[in-house]
Amino acid sequence: MSRRVAIATGAIALLASSTLFAADVATLATLAVQGAIVELARDYGQSSGHRVTLAFDTGPNLAKRVAAGETADVLIAPAAVVEQAAKDGRVVANSRAAIGKVAVGVAIRKGARVPDISSADALKRALVAADTVVYSQGTSGVYIEKLFADLGIADAIRPKTVRLANGGDALERIVSGRGNDIGFTMVSEIKMFEPRGASLVGPLPPAIQNYTTYEAVVMTTSANREAAAGFVQHVTTPAARRVLASTGWE
Repeated sequence: MSRRVAIATGAIALLASSTLFAADVATLATLAVQGAIVELARDYGQSSGHRVTLAFDTGPNLAKRVAAGETADVLIAPAAVVEQAAKDGRVVANSRAAIGKVAVGVAIRKGARVPDISSADALKRALVAADTVVYSQGTSGVYIEKLFADLGIADAIRPKTVRLANGGDALERIVSGRGNDIGFTMVSEIKMFEPRGASLVGPLPPAIQNYTTYEAVVMTTSANREAAAGFVQHVTTPAARRVLASTGWE
């Protein structure tokens, strides 16, 4: 009898089903996607009835956490991190999906003097003239450390460099500064901090730019693989890509 009632009242049955089978989708995500993923997670929750919980960290730290066996339903991380997790048997086969890529950007405090970053040589001069150079221990910071060496200025600017745990901390330092400070992190993180007093000067010059590609994947530790796969699909739709693009992704 209950089955006949459910069939006769499809809308009620659908509502009851979505409530009964609502799942928590625990997601480990890169800080570079924070500006967009909060909105996308909320939208997915409203459309699916599932609840997405988000834990953010840098790419290098996500790699360590996954390698150490941390459990989650979805991982959103640099493609290299996802690739290693796949090799270690920690992701569901055929669940990987590309999200997009992000450039490394240059940040200053809103209202501060805007440096010339139009070329590698111009950036070198700006860094030598800066009072403080701030970057992170995240994915962008790994590249920036190498870039300083490649530009031949690592030793010259080392006394005034400040390397913090992540892009958010680096931007907090830039925003709270008073001098001629220059910071580096992902463009998407800088744009997220603009309402808080950061200003995006622009991406690194093309000749020395470095893009990081990110992917989303369902983890083998997921107890809610269907809901997790639905979230991965949700963040790769055309609508999701428009949200990502508005926050600095390409």
